[in-house]
Amino acid sequence: MNAAPQEPAAKVRDGTCPGLVSVRSVVGMLCAAALALLGAASFAAPNIPTPFRGVLLSPTQATDAELTVAKQQGWNAVALLLDEKTALDIAPAAQRVSQAGFALFYWLEIGRNKAMADAHPEWMASLQGHPEWNRFFPQFKLPNAKAVAKTYPWVPLLYRESFDAHRERVRRLLADQPVPRGVFLNDLQGAPAACGCGHPLCRWTSDYGPIVTATRLGDDAAAQFVVAIKALLPHSVVYPVWATECEQDDKAELCAGVGCYAGTCWRIWSRQLAPLAVESETIGVLALGTTFQRKTEPTQNEHTWPTKALQAFERMPPQREGKAIPTKRLLAVLEGWNVPMATARAQAQQALNAGAAGFLIAKTRIEQSWEPKVFQPRPTTPAAIP
Repeated sequence: MNAAPQEPAAKVRDGTCPGLVSVRSVVGMLCAAALALLGAASFAAPNIPTPFRGVLLSPTQATDAELTVAKQQGWNAVALLLDEKTALDIAPAAQRVSQAGFALFYWLEIGRNKAMADAHPEWMASLQGHPEWNRFFPQFKLPNAKAVAKTYPWVPLLYRESFDAHRERVRRLLADQPVPRGVFLNDLQGAPAACGCGHPLCRWTSDYGPIVTATRLGDDAAAQFVVAIKALLPHSVVYPVWATECEQDDKAELCAGVGCYAGTCWRIWSRQLAPLAVESETIGVLALGTTFQRKTEPTQNEHTWPTKALQAFERMPPQREGKAIPTKRLLAVLEGWNVPMATARAQAQQALNAGAAGFLIAKTRIEQSWEPKVFQPRPTTPAAIP
């Protein structure tokens, strides 16, 4: 799949954040430099903290007091949650972050989008294949053969139509904001319970069944989305955030007896990860231990998260016809909103001990929930890519 030519971010407010450069200003300076130097020069890569010790906050959480605490914790980066509800608060929060001496990043949720799901239910991922997911929703009546259960409100970018809509949404959100050092793009995979097993980490497909209600893309969809967002932010680093699949000992409970681990899931996961690893030097790992019902302990070992999640990128691809991703290329994304900060710090240290490039502790919720909704397709639907 080839990404369509990108139009630069525009309509940036001038002077909203003294001391920070707007996206439009960067695009303009790049053009001026290209004209002056006949294309021989460009901006240098942004200065990224090493190791990366970051915290994810909503703009309203990024108060002077909270930033002081973050500085005392030894953090060197702040990612601000950027969406339609927070967009107007980003610029002043970004100014506070910059003045406090932190590197500025944005966090954008991609796959889970209620507004897009409500407007275009045909773009949502579906629950086909295995019916074991229904155990979590016993009152939900399975649809007939002409309808399909959708994973509300998950709209993966794995369709041509949703890919374009997500790209345009990100362009709009970034257009009015100061230029960050980088952006995190979360949930670039399929929806939870993808194969129908019900596991929160089953993300490898958008439709494990015959009913497809949008135009399916290939395994490089996430990588091409990163390419598209890089075109919008030529002066920033783009970090895709990637979840693992299930673990071998999940079969009896979370996979409800479905043989996911030894089946298709990890193989397709590796195929999707491969082009992303070529495009992105550093990848975020969504290592939400409590949310994903993973085993976490204060002391580190190879069987606890986040260590196990990080090591999966190096261990699993070679077992599934892929190439290992060294842990030094990974950033652990950790829970901080629902666990004591001492626990979050301990997991962050485990990530560093495992050799990760750093960590991002989320003090604002990273929502991963879903529910089934019936969708009645039109008589004619696009065919799935083989």
